[in-house]
Amino acid sequence: MMRELLGFYFCFFLFVFPSLGVASNDPDVIAQIFEKKSDAVVLIAVGSPQGDRLGSGFFISRDGKVVTNYHLINGAHKIAVKLKNGSAFIPIKTINLDPAKDIAVIQINASSPTYFVMGDSNAVIVGQRVLTIGNPRGLENTVSDGLISSIRLDNFGMKIFQISVPLSNGSSGGPLIDFKGEVMGITTASMSGGENLNFAVPINYVRILLKKPFDASRMQLEPWQIEQHRSEGFSNHPSETTHDYVIQKGDSLYSIAKRFRTSVKALIRINHLKDTKIIIGQRLILP
Repeated sequence: MMRELLGFYFCFFLFVFPSLGVASNDPDVIAQIFEKKSDAVVLIAVGSPQGDRLGSGFFISRDGKVVTNYHLINGAHKIAVKLKNGSAFIPIKTINLDPAKDIAVIQINASSPTYFVMGDSNAVIVGQRVLTIGNPRGLENTVSDGLISSIRLDNFGMKIFQISVPLSNGSSGGPLIDFKGEVMGITTASMSGGENLNFAVPINYVRILLKKPFDASRMQLEPWQIEQHRSEGFSNHPSETTHDYVIQKGDSLYSIAKRFRTSVKALIRINHLKDTKIIIGQRLILP
């Protein structure tokens, strides 16, 4: 009788609190998400005067819109988007850019039957399990999982997720996915010298960006570059006149200004800083 009662209460708890039974099924959940959504992740190859580089991106719509990191395509002379099936697309249209939040939304001239639904990143909590699919070191469609380690604010009041999901060069621009398969963020940076100190930009910033018209005047583009952005067709992404730098240990705004032959005043202006305070892992736009 006692055994039957224990069995009844155990089943009752699983019914009322189903999340208690999720942990043992985590590998199955991750495998299912990968099987359904990995086709929505792309490899982005960039050619620039600073050298070639690889990164990640992901579809957010059927009509070919791709989200990635601004720093990945910044300064590019040529961008190629490669799909999981091996197809590659070179003509790229820029939908919108947000250098301060490290977001780029581009579009290829192809439809994608598989794409990510954007979740509500305001609902993300510390300790939540998440995963990402990306191309670390060019190793395509690599899946990794981890936790939301912390939710932080930078000097501009921008929210950023600190995550324990392993990231490497090539992971930038990949989707941060919850266990419902919805994208909650964009994997963006790793802290130099930090063990699994990685970060992601909340996806709700993409929602806001998609509602805004593209403002070329904020990008400091040359006139011919602005015309490419105004074009209704697809064109190779133009090179930008700014560069990005991630704050490292020991940096100050003065040392960065001296290293990159600019002024503290210019760095404060272009990054909309209130003062000279900076933090490790913060991304600066350099003139």
